[in-house]
Amino acid sequence: MAAPGIARQAKFGDFVADFDSFELRKHGIRLKLQRQPFQILKLLLQRPGQLVTREELRMELWTDSTFVDFDAGLNAAIRRLRDALNDFADEPRYIETLPRLGYRFIAPVEIAAASPSEPIAGPTTPGNGQEQGVALLGGAVSAEPGSVLAIERPRAWRLLWPWRVFAACLLVVAVGMAAVALRSRVFAKRSGESRVYSIAVLPLKNLSGDPSQDYFADGMTDALITNLAQSKSLHVISSTSSMRYKGTQKRLVQIGRELNVSLIVEGSVIPSGNHVRVTAQLLDAARDQHLWARRYDRDLKDVLSLQSDLASAVALEVAGRLTPGEESRLKANARAVNPQAYEAYLKGEYFLNKWSTEGFNKAKDYFQQSIDLDQNYAQGYTGLAEYYALAAFMGSAPPRDAWLKAEDLLAKSLEIDNNLSDTHTLLGMLKLQFRCDQAAAEKELNRALELNPGDMRALDYHSYYLLEIGRKDEAIAEKQRVLKHDPVSLTTNAELGLYFVLAGRPDEAIVQLEKTLELDPNYPRAHMRLGRAYEMKAQYDQAAVEMQKAISLDKEPFKLMKLGELYARWGKRREALQKIRELRDMSKQRYVAPSGIALIYAQLGEKESALAWLAKDKGYEEPNAPKVTDPGFDGLRSDPRFQALEARLKPDPACPPF
Repeated sequence: MAAPGIARQAKFGDFVADFDSFELRKHGIRLKLQRQPFQILKLLLQRPGQLVTREELRMELWTDSTFVDFDAGLNAAIRRLRDALNDFADEPRYIETLPRLGYRFIAPVEIAAASPSEPIAGPTTPGNGQEQGVALLGGAVSAEPGSVLAIERPRAWRLLWPWRVFAACLLVVAVGMAAVALRSRVFAKRSGESRVYSIAVLPLKNLSGDPSQDYFADGMTDALITNLAQSKSLHVISSTSSMRYKGTQKRLVQIGRELNVSLIVEGSVIPSGNHVRVTAQLLDAARDQHLWARRYDRDLKDVLSLQSDLASAVALEVAGRLTPGEESRLKANARAVNPQAYEAYLKGEYFLNKWSTEGFNKAKDYFQQSIDLDQNYAQGYTGLAEYYALAAFMGSAPPRDAWLKAEDLLAKSLEIDNNLSDTHTLLGMLKLQFRCDQAAAEKELNRALELNPGDMRALDYHSYYLLEIGRKDEAIAEKQRVLKHDPVSLTTNAELGLYFVLAGRPDEAIVQLEKTLELDPNYPRAHMRLGRAYEMKAQYDQAAVEMQKAISLDKEPFKLMKLGELYARWGKRREALQKIRELRDMSKQRYVAPSGIALIYAQLGEKESALAWLAKDKGYEEPNAPKVTDPGFDGLRSDPRFQALEARLKPDPACPPF
């Protein structure tokens, strides 16, 4: 027996090195490591932070008979050791190379003199701000209230009969080998080129027992997705697609296939007062196998730190490392927050995402509440600015007033924190939509992507910017990239179809929009855009069928206008006049852009009626209303009366008339 105080084990990061058994374990899983690399690791761990020279290693581990091959042998052993630790010479987390001198262990190390059967550190206590982790391969997870995650062991194993001990040893070896084999398949060894791992975060479950706390679980899910997207080694599915699996009964294999991912994170959230507990599991989607799990208990004021730590842990487990830039971006988010202000902000986001009048109104109130609770909470201002920007864009508030309020709120947010990608993304769209400053819009959107290269909303808005300035093929390429991260989003799928329509590529639009309708055959925008694609090919019968389907699902003025135009161009005069009558009747209950009715009359050759309706138009109330620059008005351009109207209604080529 070793004397008391002699180092028996060392713990660093997620690893435990057992000096007696020459075993290296990660989360309880024994890693394959040859004796010589392990001896190098042992020497480094016994002198953390100190240089261990190449000469010392030679004298300790290489005999004179192997001296000639020492350099090649040492380099090979170091490579094997780095492979086991998922460490890299160019960006080391554990072993630093000092050229021509030797090596130094640079991570914190805990040394224990305990016997091999004892843990290095006791289990952490819930609420102490620490996380608890356990490998899950080969065992069922036990997560009873108040307990740490553990692998359940059958009661019969407590009977230590010799033959059962022998059988248990065989089982442990088999499980360990299976674990290593599975992990090596999932996390393939990296060669010179970096690998990107596809991963989805399923909606975290609200285990508080209170359905009104769903907003918190959804907010934590979105934050984890956003933080994971910081890693270039991870291809992370956007929250729009992930949220479609909330409460799903589908098996992991099916979800992985639908999202085209190999890894899935699932877990739960229990908010309670000013405390929150989060558990997360990493799973192999193709095999429905547990790979890793961790639990965090934190004060709510430290929730951003929790989110950052959890994302870092998942990224490190999967990719093996984070670049210095990725680590710094995650740490930048790890700051204390006012718990009540943060909860109000999450509620605002939750209701804003409902896309309903009632939801928008509640979102506005919660964002304002977040600001009132903490006037230095930048995201509260960004959330309220997003509400006003959407109100301006959709016409549910006077556009100019709403845009100006959004602009003031974004300026305040940036004054508090200039490093929020969401704020720069929203400001970029404001510069494009309201200020019509394309250069400033591009600058803000690029800044958002610098701050968070994986921010798919910033990339999505940048694709829209490219579309606006006429770089349509580039816009489509970016939208396709967004779609890879958001594969089952109806909006993203249908918008890519629209991009193809606007780029004059109807065949590709038809293929894309039919894919969208496979996701939801009753999505009106997809039917409407599919109709426009068929119209571009002069397949008027099919175009009319799709537009009529869209109107049956969502009868609103823009769709009726487009169908009326189709009938007019098709030569279906009676049907076109019927759409005009429907629009005139609709205008008695809600706003209908007069230019829409005028355009149908113009294409029917009804010049006087077209001019009369165009004279009623103010040019900016309806975002989707046709402009006087529309080719459908070409038959009127020689008329002096139209020229006078055109001078009044023609938009500034660089800016809409807000």
